[in-house]
Amino acid sequence: MKYWNPYTETLPPEQLDAIEFAYFKEYLAYAKTHSGMYREKLKDINVADIKTLEDVRKIPFTYKDDLRVQQEREPQNFPYGALLGVDIAEVSAFRQTSGTTGKPVYVPESYESWQWRVESWCHILWMAGFRPRHRVFLPVGYNVYVAFWECHYACEKVGCEVVPGGALDTIGRVNKIIEVKANAMGCTPTYGLNIAEEAMKMGIDPKTMGIERMICAGEPLPEATRKRLEELYGAKVYDHIGGTEICGWAAMCEEQKGLHIIEPFFLIEILDRETLSKEVAEGEIGVVVITPLGRHSFPMIRFNTNDMVVKGKGGCACGRTSRKIMEVVGRADDLRKIRGVLFSPKTVEQFIREEFPEVVEFEILVERKGIMDELTLRTELQPSVGKDKAEEIKARLKERAKVKTNLTMKVTLEPEGALPRYTLKAKRFKDLRGVK
Repeated sequence: MKYWNPYTETLPPEQLDAIEFAYFKEYLAYAKTHSGMYREKLKDINVADIKTLEDVRKIPFTYKDDLRVQQEREPQNFPYGALLGVDIAEVSAFRQTSGTTGKPVYVPESYESWQWRVESWCHILWMAGFRPRHRVFLPVGYNVYVAFWECHYACEKVGCEVVPGGALDTIGRVNKIIEVKANAMGCTPTYGLNIAEEAMKMGIDPKTMGIERMICAGEPLPEATRKRLEELYGAKVYDHIGGTEICGWAAMCEEQKGLHIIEPFFLIEILDRETLSKEVAEGEIGVVVITPLGRHSFPMIRFNTNDMVVKGKGGCACGRTSRKIMEVVGRADDLRKIRGVLFSPKTVEQFIREEFPEVVEFEILVERKGIMDELTLRTELQPSVGKDKAEEIKARLKERAKVKTNLTMKVTLEPEGALPRYTLKAKRFKDLRGVK
């Protein structure tokens, strides 16, 4: 079977739009009735007045800071507060955000809501070619974070065998992949690279480990990093985008050209960055605003993700009719003004992974030195790189960084193992300005 849901994945776009809008109206009414946050937030909104997609713009955004405030209300629903959309007795699973941008948001999942988000992930996996014949190794400890729990349950639902490797160290994970002959994997892009690095230290070519398919989660996947992973493992590597608050909402199909929005699970708006008031045109960068249309335990209306994407065209050679995004540019709060230049860390990762296979790991620091901002690119090279070659690479890194970012960077060569290795979200960019 080519599609996980042949009916919805091949519906004409106008029918998908109609279904999503109908779902949205029902969901809006539900949130206003059942959620303490939305009873207050939507008090001036009459659901009957929302008749077109343009009317949706009248509804206020929801921001992550709203969630942090609202979970402190309604102590009888601790720890979810006014975010809860069902009786607390219906909550069957606790999740939370990573807390990288502030206090974590606690997310209640009822059995019904959890099954809805697992179904969305089934679309993600099926598009990436995961099938019942796959034995999927998940080399992370899921803990309270959601992405790999979603992946695990969805793998089971599509018929894959799941091998959870969270309690092992990296060497143990390499050995377990080989021992059980796992042929698929789900991981962060960074940790996929780290596993390959550890395998090579063990004298094992990652291509011989047997991984033929990989789904990446947890952090952005620049095209150069995706291709590096494919080259290392001899595997097909696929991207997706999601979030704890709003679930996995877009993913890559076998064409590997952009990401399909999982319709009709979500009402997606891609809005202009300046005013957040109008939909951007195809090919333009916009901010993603999402309403997941099946989450009743944790209602979410017009959540501003702060993610910036390039809006794509509808349709695809794979036959799916859903709308697409062509690129995940990054989070708006990842962009920094440095010496008057708008800087994106993703640009650095892209050219390093594309042009410098000798770089095993890197880190970017920005510090205030006197009245000037100073950028440092710390790099760790493969141990086999000789001293003369290392100096040549250092000079080329400085040159390419200037060309790609329009900023001068100090480049350092660090000893083997000096830079941190990440299992979940990598933190390769550190803005130390103002840090004492």
